[in-house]
Amino acid sequence: MRARAALLAALARTGTPAADTELEFVGRLAQADPAATDALAGWLDRALDPTATADPGKGGTQ
Repeated sequence: MRARAALLAALARTGTPAADTELEFVGRLAQADPAATDALAGWLDRALDPTATADPGKGGTQ
């Protein structure tokens, strides 16, 4: 449940409106692989944070 909430919060930060049915994948992803869902939420948070620096060891751009 935490992974799902984290990803939904990160997606909300994009500012892109979405209908409830467009985000059904979030629940399925969180059930299938919570760690990957957390990682995606973290990546989105870093990508949307203008003060964040890329860390090449963590999937950032080189």
